[in-house]
Amino acid sequence: MEPEKRPEDLTSPTPQEEAAPSPAEETPPQPEKKPYKPYSRKARLWAWVGIAFMVFLTIMYAYAFASGSILMY
Repeated sequence: MEPEKRPEDLTSPTPQEEAAPSPAEETPPQPEKKPYKPYSRKARLWAWVGIAFMVFLTIMYAYAFASGSILMY
């Protein structure tokens, strides 16, 4: 006669169940990632030009508001 199983024994997986992954757990093959390609030299140059122009505008607007010349119409 087989010994009576306790409730915690019924819920724990057997060693065979632990070893074999279930079909639902298998991940589908991932598509290959494109290799990292940095921005071109021209694009980086234009980005720096844009940043410099925005800094210039910020300084000019700050100067204009600080000097009060905008309010002198």
